[in-house]
Amino acid sequence: MKKVSISLIVISQMLLGLTVSTTVSAAAKPITGVNCNGGFFVRTPDKHIHWIDEETEEHVQVYDKSDDIYAMAQCGTGVVTVFEKQIDGEQQYNAIYSPNCMNIGSEKGLSSHIYQGKEKINKIDAKDGKLEIRFVNNTYLRGETCASVSAGK
Repeated sequence: MKKVSISLIVISQMLLGLTVSTTVSAAAKPITGVNCNGGFFVRTPDKHIHWIDEETEEHVQVYDKSDDIYAMAQCGTGVVTVFEKQIDGEQQYNAIYSPNCMNIGSEKGLSSHIYQGKEKINKIDAKDGKLEIRFVNNTYLRGETCASVSAGK
């Protein structure tokens, strides 16, 4: 009888260990280095992005598509998010500015489109509310405000 009960304990601990490992690997991952409007962003395993208010811990889904985030930077009270996806075998980049940290992947609400194209962005510099985006070919998009930068679609 003792062998059976010990075996059941070992088996139950092994199953618990597997359950804990699965839960940890499926947890949301914070997007480091970007605080926005009193909160921060986390990415879920399904590539959705949520903004979490640090004070109230309220979660708001701000992105529900599957494109990969290429870059994200604070800009004024909001955030510039660049997404990368492959279209017809070529990399495409799409940049959106959200002044309130919501709708970071589309022109909904207050969010505006900054850039869409094949040219790779290699630096986003946002200081004192001004925005400068440098591309790999050393061309720039600049604006006196984060919302004023636009390269069209």
